[in-house]
Amino acid sequence: MTVVAKEIMYDLAFSDKMYVPESILIEWFNLSAIVTASSLIFYNMARKGTLKVHPHLAKFISIGLILVSTFYMLYSLSPYYNRMSNLAVTCKKLKECPDEQFDHITRIKTVYLFSGIFTSFVQIIITYLIVVTV
Repeated sequence: MTVVAKEIMYDLAFSDKMYVPESILIEWFNLSAIVTASSLIFYNMARKGTLKVHPHLAKFISIGLILVSTFYMLYSLSPYYNRMSNLAVTCKKLKECPDEQFDHITRIKTVYLFSGIFTSFVQIIITYLIVVTV
């Protein structure tokens, strides 16, 4: 096996082993964003009178959708964390995988986890604001 082939084989931080878990996580993030946006659009339409819905029912539906969205967000973080931790451990064990790749994998994992947790926190604040408005 050539040196170039070995380098490509152990280039874990820039391979499908890294991009596939990211892609799956981003799809969950997108789903969460769509559900949250739909909830807020519905709530706004109900509050403005475009939809003839009792305010408490509109609040219940909107809060329910945001909580489902938050569940999607938080639920997606656990498999992502496990996949990326496994990738980082695999990289650390391989002598051909440089420390820069391990650091890159760990940094990206931390950024995505923080983003998901922060977004979930914002969704909970939005839910609280809806609860106190009606």
